[in-house]
Amino acid sequence: MTGERLTFGHGIRRPVKPAGRTVAAAAELAHEPGPVKLLRLDTWDWGWGGLLIFTVLLFFRPQDSIPGLQSSHVSDIAALIGLCAMFANNLSRGRPLTRMTPELAGVLGFGLVIILTIPTSFWPTGAFNAFQNFYLPIALIFLLMVNTVTSPKRIDRIVWVIVLAFGYMSARVAFNYMRGVGMMADGRANGPVGGFFQNPNDLALNLTAFLPFVFMYIKRPGVWTKRLLCVGIGVLMLAALVFTKSRGGTLGCIAMVATFLIAARVLTPTMIIAGIFAGMLVLPAMPVTFWERMSSITDARKDENGSREERRLLLIQGWQVFVERPLTGVGAGQFRNYWHPGLKKKWHEVHNMLLQVASETGVFGLIAFCFLIWRGFSAAFWTRKRLGWIHRRRPKRKPYVEPEDGLDDQERQFLQTHATAMVAAMVGWFVCALFASVALNWTFYYLLALSATARDVVKARTVAYAKAKQLAMREASAA
Repeated sequence: MTGERLTFGHGIRRPVKPAGRTVAAAAELAHEPGPVKLLRLDTWDWGWGGLLIFTVLLFFRPQDSIPGLQSSHVSDIAALIGLCAMFANNLSRGRPLTRMTPELAGVLGFGLVIILTIPTSFWPTGAFNAFQNFYLPIALIFLLMVNTVTSPKRIDRIVWVIVLAFGYMSARVAFNYMRGVGMMADGRANGPVGGFFQNPNDLALNLTAFLPFVFMYIKRPGVWTKRLLCVGIGVLMLAALVFTKSRGGTLGCIAMVATFLIAARVLTPTMIIAGIFAGMLVLPAMPVTFWERMSSITDARKDENGSREERRLLLIQGWQVFVERPLTGVGAGQFRNYWHPGLKKKWHEVHNMLLQVASETGVFGLIAFCFLIWRGFSAAFWTRKRLGWIHRRRPKRKPYVEPEDGLDDQERQFLQTHATAMVAAMVGWFVCALFASVALNWTFYYLLALSATARDVVKARTVAYAKAKQLAMREASAA
């Protein structure tokens, strides 16, 4: 991807009287800005810039380490700058305030359900605070991503920032673990930063969900130094995952890796043999405490702190709360506060994102959230199918046919591998989320946006290419 070509909002500029424009020229025309030029990276789009700065602050979290940065609200300022610039940009060009996609409609719909259930919640003030402090920022940043992540290059830059952030975070986890600091009483590594990375289970979920993007960079041809760096980041992320000793994270990682190997079609005999040898070398070196904790998945006697049984009771309790209030739930974020004499556990999370949504927002919230999950998967599958399999071989004796999607080879290859990584990331997140209350965390909404924007880029480029081709054909026939 040598340059950035923005997609959404493009028109097709009428050429200056060429005689007989070819399809190749039509493809070039599909990439050109319309009558109203869109900003490119070299002129800096502050809507996109605000999003990029916010993403850096969200995943690197320097505000947790640098005194005074937290109180300055730099992430809020970056988000506000991005949103204002995006709205101003759209209004100045006579476009609606925002693009409306099914995913954005689902995010807004889920937010509406949260708002409507506030009056009937167990603690209305707490439910309002959960919406204001957690969901509203998520919805606004999701809206900003839908409107500003408009090219393969921008998708690549967002993903690369996240990959580097996890490399940095995983290195800190490994360093702290070796020194024996920053750990829970049972020897599990905490996140080195706050927010949605601090808890070992949440950290493991995030490591699992974003690890496929590291695999994507390793697999895709490119600069060898970048690929080697990603190999190191991948090793650090897997080590950090082991140090969290998260059972849900481990199950999610297994499901994610299996999905990636199948979807990327790299499960060859050579890879299988290499994987066996790597397992023989790595598995014995893993901490004994890790295997002891993993064994408690199937053997309750190995669960010394009783968390396995506690989670089972919380799942039952989550279902009971949902049955008691099937329409409105107890309010967003209020499961931990809800209490009556029949319940056995108090001040705990349900540890299952589906039951979390059902018990807190009722059946309508559950429907809206399941719709978002489905859209995340379907967008990734659509992009992957539309661009074709990465390793599909053309039949012999058949001429090469240029794909009519308006993408160059580098962009197409990136989006192909990105879609494959998205499928694995969604599977990993979903499996981990079955053991965590993460419906109001950033992870899922970033995955959803990255999946949806990749699909929208392909759709917009394809439409622009088709229009340019029709225009070229009409001019050729009139010449």
